[in-house]
Amino acid sequence: MKTVTEDPELGVELQELYILSNHWLSDIHFAEDEMKFLKHVINKYLATHTLSIVLEEIGIFNESLGQQEITTLSIKNKILDLLKFIAPLVKGTGEEIGLDLIERFTALEMEVKEMFESVKRLKKSLFAFTEEVMRIECEIFTTEL
Repeated sequence: MKTVTEDPELGVELQELYILSNHWLSDIHFAEDEMKFLKHVINKYLATHTLSIVLEEIGIFNESLGQQEITTLSIKNKILDLLKFIAPLVKGTGEEIGLDLIERFTALEMEVKEMFESVKRLKKSLFAFTEEVMRIECEIFTTEL
């Protein structure tokens, strides 16, 4: 396949792909910060508990966060690779463009969306669990009085 150099829309669309991909990096940094916050919640507010159920859940949350960090790093690397690929095309270096670029972008877009949904589910689950632990603590405290 050859690049259609006379198509001004192509340059605009490539720039849009580049901008969207670059924006994903900002989103990834936000997700990384959220995961740091979730770790902080676990370490500061839950890790001090001695209830076995709490300790089991902490292990599950830590494992989930570890897997999420691996996934996030993988997606970040894919985005950087895509940006490296798109950058010369935006500059019009005459590289060939194929449908695989759109397929690659679309697949990565789906991975980014799923990653954010996963972080959202994890956060929601952790907060619900934290609220439950707090409720149990209140019950224990009031029965001791």
